[in-house]
Amino acid sequence: MRTAFLFLSLGSWTMGCGPSTDDTATLENETPNYREAGLFTPGTLESEMVGSTGETIRLQVWYPSTEEPGDGVRYDALWSGAATEGLTPDCSQQRPVLVFSHGWGGIRWQSAFLTEHLASHGYVVIAPDHTHNTFLDDDSAYFDTVVVRRPIDVADSFDWLLDQSANDSSSLADCVDPNGGFAISGHSFGGYTSFAVAGAGVHDPFSDKLLDLSDDRVWATLALAPWDVDDVLTTETMASVDTPVMTLSGKLDENTTWSQVTSLQEGLSVEPQYLGEFPNAGHSNFAPVACQIFTDEDGCGDEFIDEETFTTLVRTAGLVFLESIRGVDHALLQLPETNDELIWR
Repeated sequence: MRTAFLFLSLGSWTMGCGPSTDDTATLENETPNYREAGLFTPGTLESEMVGSTGETIRLQVWYPSTEEPGDGVRYDALWSGAATEGLTPDCSQQRPVLVFSHGWGGIRWQSAFLTEHLASHGYVVIAPDHTHNTFLDDDSAYFDTVVVRRPIDVADSFDWLLDQSANDSSSLADCVDPNGGFAISGHSFGGYTSFAVAGAGVHDPFSDKLLDLSDDRVWATLALAPWDVDDVLTTETMASVDTPVMTLSGKLDENTTWSQVTSLQEGLSVEPQYLGEFPNAGHSNFAPVACQIFTDEDGCGDEFIDEETFTTLVRTAGLVFLESIRGVDHALLQLPETNDELIWR
């Protein structure tokens, strides 16, 4: 399981309840089309912080803006994105927040198709590079330390964002409700991170004691091909997750297998909970950059789901889930219905 670029893979979901014609007419008047980009221009900025563990952590923030888009960002001079650097954030009202955690050997912007989409719909998204665990600095000697530190990186990232929001000289001043908490999402090792932050007990790799690395500010969990980290998470420890959960994973994933994903899901006792299976997706579909670097990764190639089809389904389902948990009327009417590429379980 400990292979470089341990990114999320998608599965299929079983739940088919898409909108009827009449319902569609209603939701067009009341909610935006979650399948499409939102009304805002996604802006982005890069920063860094020294976390509470003493590690220097690079951060990427995406935010909504009302300014015209410019040339697309080039993340780390490696990957072209749809967001624009240097735009003024629209903080005319406080924005919902999501923290994103990348996979093993991934990077903070690996799933920009999702983070940029959320920003266009009014979210502030922040993603840390988990130092010693990105494809630029991965070092297996730090593995056990990273297992424990990842959830702390998430909490530190949200704290940094709150500090920026409270700073009148910051471009993000008053963008975030200090009492509003955050949603958590992550791919593969980031899926583990998401569940740990949401309350799952973690078997300490140093002592096997059960650790509580949770953050009670989390209000929803969107897990993408979550990894159990070789039983650091188990069915039994998942019972303490206390936020609504949507899990998406791929049936063709050879890294986080479908049986491993469903074993974690079976431990959940929270409601609502959703499980989506992508029959034709592999692990790297959740992180398209992986297929540009490692062409033999599962999820890369013509035998897997088309990238545009996949990313559209993921960002639509994810946004529907988050907005429904926030109490947005009719949001669930736009949940993609069961089809050949996505089955709700």
